[in-house]
Amino acid sequence: MRRRSTRRFGTQSLSIVQVALLARAAQGRTTGERRSCPSAHALYPLTLTVVAGKVDGLAAGIYQYEPERDALTLIADGDHRDRVAGTTLVDHAWLREAAALLLLSGDLEAAVQHFADQPPLGRRGARYVWLEAGHASQNIYLQAAEADLGAVLVAGFDDERLLGLTPAVVPSGQHPLGLFGVGHPDDRQSH
Repeated sequence: MRRRSTRRFGTQSLSIVQVALLARAAQGRTTGERRSCPSAHALYPLTLTVVAGKVDGLAAGIYQYEPERDALTLIADGDHRDRVAGTTLVDHAWLREAAALLLLSGDLEAAVQHFADQPPLGRRGARYVWLEAGHASQNIYLQAAEADLGAVLVAGFDDERLLGLTPAVVPSGQHPLGLFGVGHPDDRQSH
């Protein structure tokens, strides 16, 4: 009932524990090889990238979440929130204020190849990736609501600009699917 999209973030930092809970909600392991959201044929083509800016206990930087180790691996140091938010179509001004950005990307080509024999030929695998991204997105929203955090999914970004950022934010061979702003809601906003 408390799940809302938040577009005004306060200045308070997230804790590393809060980021860990969001990452686990999106892509974490549950039992055995299973993860927190369903994946067709257990392919798990999604990757979660954390663009941290204001996270206590985590230096500003670009991190890739590794579900197998339940760990974040540093890809590039420094605060890249403004550059990543700048690839959005209309959301730059407020998205850059989020304490962290969570990017969901997926290996569409691997999924298309894996499901190549299922009709409609050449498209079924991509559908499964998009559905999985939806499951992961809802898990992020629900975990944020449970932790009294604000979150918003932004799908309006320039794919080519996001893919062209240096250092790379989107892993090689992956396609950007959704970008979340997460943080503490601004007290002036009812979320």
